[in-house]
Amino acid sequence: MKTKILIVIIALLAVGTGVWYWTAQTRNREGAGGPSDSHLPGANPFGASRTPAQTPDAASVPKAPSGEPAVYKGFWMPAMYLDDGQQDMSSVARLKDASANIVLIGPNAKINSAGEARFDVPEDYIETRLYQLAKRYYGAGIRIGFAIETLYVRSFSDNSPAGGPGAFPSDKASQPGFLDNYNQLVARMAKLAQKYHVDIFSPMNEPDLKLGPAAASKWGQEVLPLVKENYSGKILWKSAGGALDKYNTNFKGYGIIGFDPSPGGGPFEQSMATYRQALENLLTIAQSRAARDNVPKIMVTEFGVWGGALSFTEEQKVLAHRAVFEAAQGKVSGFFALDPPRDLDRGLAGTETLKEITAWFKKL
Repeated sequence: MKTKILIVIIALLAVGTGVWYWTAQTRNREGAGGPSDSHLPGANPFGASRTPAQTPDAASVPKAPSGEPAVYKGFWMPAMYLDDGQQDMSSVARLKDASANIVLIGPNAKINSAGEARFDVPEDYIETRLYQLAKRYYGAGIRIGFAIETLYVRSFSDNSPAGGPGAFPSDKASQPGFLDNYNQLVARMAKLAQKYHVDIFSPMNEPDLKLGPAAASKWGQEVLPLVKENYSGKILWKSAGGALDKYNTNFKGYGIIGFDPSPGGGPFEQSMATYRQALENLLTIAQSRAARDNVPKIMVTEFGVWGGALSFTEEQKVLAHRAVFEAAQGKVSGFFALDPPRDLDRGLAGTETLKEITAWFKKL
């Protein structure tokens, strides 16, 4: 996820997870978005007086859609894990109308300067929410992908990122053992992903952006055995993209190489010419790396318009999305369009951009 989106999520978190949780719970109790959380395991996770979560046993976990789609077609929704209201495409009806077959979502984790790692909500609520989402989506034939968003902060009481939005200072990213606590957190999430039949699992969103390409490559091989001990599905390396053609990242053992392109700012025609060439380069490099490291799939795991390109008109945003489909069709196994959180940009509902995405999803 790029800088602008990270800033938005940090701002959302600053409101306070208690308020965010209350909003989601209130909305559910009023009948939107599925069954009341008060009837789900792990409800009311905040406060010292809460009772331990009664998590579902294996027999009560919803069954995921069977088989594997020829092409994964979905939306990356970075701010919906706690609150449907931030993302237009959280709606089953909208997803079905768009011919989507998967959603890509995930909780937010923080790592402080001491290497301590934790989520913004208790882990039993993360399971509660995953259970709720599995019930919502699986019955409609929609799969779930899970990507952990990770932020480096000075302390857990200070939501402002240190070293840039979400980025780790280079001395921390390369410090032996600094990510050990985070890796254990990843292992627990991989176990949840296995329990709830999650189709795709990413241990960190855009590690090359967060850790730097060299440190990310090393960490990716360190965390991989922990993921595989707990999860048997497709493991995604969700790259920011820029590092694919500059660094010798080791993708061995991963099931998917993903990359997240967006056009830059400036004059539209110049921006799009540069973008189209960058897409071709990324696809060529991704295919080469996948062949070298025996990775079976390549996907575009986040595409849309952010950063300097937010000034694009709606017609220009349509063309930016179209460029990705034109470049990558027949070359990748999946497309995940960014559904912008509402504090970043207008959501996709009712836009010409969504019509363009839908037209392509129906063709693929």
